[in-house]
Amino acid sequence: MYQDSALQSLEEHESKNAKFTHSLDFSTFGFQPHEQFPAFRFANRGVMDLSAVRDCPQSFPARQTVWNLDRLAFMRTELPGENHAHRQKHLKNAVLDHWYVTLPFCLPGEWHKGEKAVPELHCLASPFDRQINHDGVLTLFIPNDLFTSTAGLHRMLDAKFEGGLGKLLADYLLLLNRSLADLQSPEIPYVVEATRSLVAVCLAPSQDRLREAQTPIDATFLGRARRMIDGRLVDHQLTSQTLCAELGVSRSRLYRIFEPLGGVASYIRRQRLLRTRDALSDIGDTRSISRIAEQWGFVDASSYSRTFRHEFGISPKEARDIGWASDGFVVAQQCQARHEGPQTLYQLLRTVDGT
Repeated sequence: MYQDSALQSLEEHESKNAKFTHSLDFSTFGFQPHEQFPAFRFANRGVMDLSAVRDCPQSFPARQTVWNLDRLAFMRTELPGENHAHRQKHLKNAVLDHWYVTLPFCLPGEWHKGEKAVPELHCLASPFDRQINHDGVLTLFIPNDLFTSTAGLHRMLDAKFEGGLGKLLADYLLLLNRSLADLQSPEIPYVVEATRSLVAVCLAPSQDRLREAQTPIDATFLGRARRMIDGRLVDHQLTSQTLCAELGVSRSRLYRIFEPLGGVASYIRRQRLLRTRDALSDIGDTRSISRIAEQWGFVDASSYSRTFRHEFGISPKEARDIGWASDGFVVAQQCQARHEGPQTLYQLLRTVDGT
């Protein structure tokens, strides 16, 4: 009995002190030079569309290391530099709607171009096209619903975090890059909260945007309303009227608070569509598409199909086919499967959300 107790204590100690490890480590080093850029592009499929600036690059040595922080994802991308420039373009019909902060860096040092690099904020669901010629890029992926309000995010879309707060955020991203390998798993939730709080501070409205800022009272109320909605999505009678009655607020206030999220009805509809998409992607869920749709309040099959396609750019059937084919897309190259590990970036980001 003493040995069993000692063994259990040892296991608990090792669990509490377990080092945090990256979830994805992909490199092109094992490919032939002419295969390296196609492999790198394939590894980012479903997240971004990559294209070479010059035709048929002779080589593209690169490495991507991604850390799954449960509510966030942090990625370090080492690139071949200025002579191997490539373009990154957001997908036209993006499935992912994550926000992300990027910071270029220079190998073997940390700063790019004499400490002039600043963090930038982008969204995978918004059009964006840029040329990348850095030695490396640090990327912090943020799920759409990590913050109570996305008004600040929308104001800073495709903008640079400049000034003192931008420098603070850049230093923090570089610190994460150096520190994640030494963290222990129980420490990750604290890192996530610290990161969320710092980004929220950087998104805080300046004096000229103060009128647009959402008050803490409204933010708290919005969080309460969203939790209520998420807990009652299967209720076909859930409407703005029932929410007003249960929350004890006027319809005008409810609409005003949900305005940054596209409105109450739009928010409810999207959350239900997301639930159907998750079910369609689950290989263990063999129900018909119509039954899945009906569970979440979509009783008309043709209307559901049109709404789903408008939201995600593909039909429910295509979503099921894609989801059942390796949960995102079919790995068509055996060598790619050997080098990309158990997950792809697309698959990993699908698990990083605020629910």
